[in-house]
Amino acid sequence: MKKLFALALLFLILPMALHAARLQCTLPQGVGEASLLSDGTTAVLKHFRDQSDAESRKLRAEYQIDALEKEAKKAEALIGEKKQAYTAKVAGLRKNYLSLLEITIHSSQAAINPSTSALGDVVYFYTAKNNTDRIITDIKYKPIIEGKGLPTTTSLILEFIDPQTLKSGLGPHETMTNLGHDPEKFSFFIGEVLPDELNRMREAFGKSFSINVADMHFSNQKGYKGQIKALTFDEAFSGTLRPMQAAVDQAEADAKSKRGTYSSVLKTFQERQDRMSATLKKSLDALKLSSVRYSVRPDKKGRYIFDDVEPGNYIVYARNGKGQAVFESIAIGKKKQKQSYTQMKKDPFAP
Repeated sequence: MKKLFALALLFLILPMALHAARLQCTLPQGVGEASLLSDGTTAVLKHFRDQSDAESRKLRAEYQIDALEKEAKKAEALIGEKKQAYTAKVAGLRKNYLSLLEITIHSSQAAINPSTSALGDVVYFYTAKNNTDRIITDIKYKPIIEGKGLPTTTSLILEFIDPQTLKSGLGPHETMTNLGHDPEKFSFFIGEVLPDELNRMREAFGKSFSINVADMHFSNQKGYKGQIKALTFDEAFSGTLRPMQAAVDQAEADAKSKRGTYSSVLKTFQERQDRMSATLKKSLDALKLSSVRYSVRPDKKGRYIFDDVEPGNYIVYARNGKGQAVFESIAIGKKKQKQSYTQMKKDPFAP
């Protein structure tokens, strides 16, 4: 029916024979052949494409592509929301438990000598009081002097090992100190501190040294190092976090299911869409073939010359094989005519 409609329309708009005319065209590089098409080609092209677009919309609605895509995206977004809630809960637990650990620095000393070493060595004595309901095995901390962090060589870990029993773990509401025992030690980069700041540091270490606790680990019991497992916040509070983790797992399972459904339906839809595109291409190819009234190839000077053209309305059509084409309406009279086309657009006959 599409072809019959196209052919019928073309016959109606064929130019009437008057007197022969001549058209000379200059076209962009890459064009191998130029044609004059029936003026009614544009209307038939629009009809074919409008019909194809309507069929595509109908098919898309039939397979509920938009709704399934929306559900899949919503499910993906829900994963992010659940994970964010889980992360926020862990962050809240961390902030609360870190605040319940009291660290008192009793004294500190620094060996700073840029002329003999690139590192400064620090020793300090502390007392830690655990105001939480958990056994704390160690903390990760940042050393602070005069309110500024020191550039340390590695992440600093302070392990709570009883200096008398050598067992690891600071129990709930217990206090531990290294006073009277070996001091805690660490090093920092001297080269990353300005000379004036180093001089102030020497004087300030005994007055303003402190540590900023960034993280901590727990255990279910005290024991010798290597015999107990240090637990992260996620592991130590797995019972508290379990419902939120279950919500994340459920959201991921739902998203996977919706992605699978959407992907499967989309594949079937695309297969039918491809068949529709193939049908459209056949119709467009047939239309292009039946619409051609005159065709020429360039002469030695690169000109496209149409001789003995019946005056009337036409479409200048020339493609470059890269999906682009000249597709411009033209009125041809009795006189010789010259036209130059420099712009190309999407080939209207490309599906």
